[in-house]
Amino acid sequence: MKNTYDPQLIYDMFDRYGFKVLRIDQFDSGNFAKIRAELAYERLSLAQLLEITTKLLSLEQSENLEIHVVNIDMIHKTMRLDFMTREEELTIIQ
Repeated sequence: MKNTYDPQLIYDMFDRYGFKVLRIDQFDSGNFAKIRAELAYERLSLAQLLEITTKLLSLEQSENLEIHVVNIDMIHKTMRLDFMTREEELTIIQ
């Protein structure tokens, strides 16, 4: 992901990894956004937490992002994430 200007790209990107985005905030800065995503669990076991972590790590790597988990709210079955796009490194071939 190169920027965060298009909310639909954010919805689609997280959806591909199994996260239903309920809300997106501060996406208009271009390189940063806050999202609230639905968790499809009544209770969160350690195995399920590991599954979420694995999906987020995969998303982070494939989309060149830096993702931070801000809050997991099991009462409302949501989690809040902040993410930033990473600058792509330019390589000079000589």
